[in-house]
Amino acid sequence: MSYIPPYKITAKIISLVSKISEAIGSFYIQEDLRLHRINRIKTIQGSLAIEGNTLTTDQITAILEGKPVIAPINEVQEVRNAIKAYQMLDELNPNSIDDLLKAHLAMEGGLIDDAGSFRRQGIGVASGEEIIHYAPPAERVPFLIQELFDWLNETEEHPLIKSCVFHYEFEFIHPFSDGNGRTGRLWQTLILSKWRSIFKNLPIENIVYKYRKEYYHAIAVSGGTDGCTPFIEFILEVIDETLASEQSIPQSTRDKILIQIFNNPNVTRNELASALGLTSDGIKYHLQKLTKEGVIVRQGSARSGYWKIVK
Repeated sequence: MSYIPPYKITAKIISLVSKISEAIGSFYIQEDLRLHRINRIKTIQGSLAIEGNTLTTDQITAILEGKPVIAPINEVQEVRNAIKAYQMLDELNPNSIDDLLKAHLAMEGGLIDDAGSFRRQGIGVASGEEIIHYAPPAERVPFLIQELFDWLNETEEHPLIKSCVFHYEFEFIHPFSDGNGRTGRLWQTLILSKWRSIFKNLPIENIVYKYRKEYYHAIAVSGGTDGCTPFIEFILEVIDETLASEQSIPQSTRDKILIQIFNNPNVTRNELASALGLTSDGIKYHLQKLTKEGVIVRQGSARSGYWKIVK
């Protein structure tokens, strides 16, 4: 590994990684497709709004449903492209430069002439009217991206940390003529989703938009003697807040049972009843329903078996 991005692991980073990892353990990948859809819409709205797109969640929902929307054509196209790009998460390889180019083509197709290709001119990163970073020369982009992906492939750093480092380094290189912010945020979500698939359905970008000034400030102050440490701390705080906001959403009995099984497949019916404050017959009803729907199956004998979540 020839290139190692500069950053320091601070006590704050260690604390946040521990807190997030523990919180993730309490999540089950819910089969609530409506909630997934709502969060995906919030993700797209937040990521695009950071860079000036004015469409609301209602307008994005209408576009997703194929309904006409009165809005600037380029903003509608940005939404259509982002929907397509996020739908590709399952098939993209976070360690593949070819897939990065494929994702950028999806994100920027019909918006810029060189979608899916590295830029061929100089470029800067702006926050409002202020230029906060001048990107490296265009001729160095392929080499810098290759170095970054080599590091991503080989590093043994925790996924939470390496995804933040990648995000910052990607924005520093700014490899495309446009769509770098959108693509960088998509790629961090991709890296995290390969660690824990729940990240595909967490609207992290929506919280980034909430703190967009702080987001650009974290980019601006990174790169000194501490490398991208300020950016890592900022993004981890965003992830932590996202998880906290999602945990505040009331869970159904079904979801609570699945979370218990996910965390302990050997949990007994009586233990489930005690944990959830239900009767044994109530738990039996829900387990039978989940089994009939094919969501869970019982492995082994009734006495020594365990539950397995199959979808």
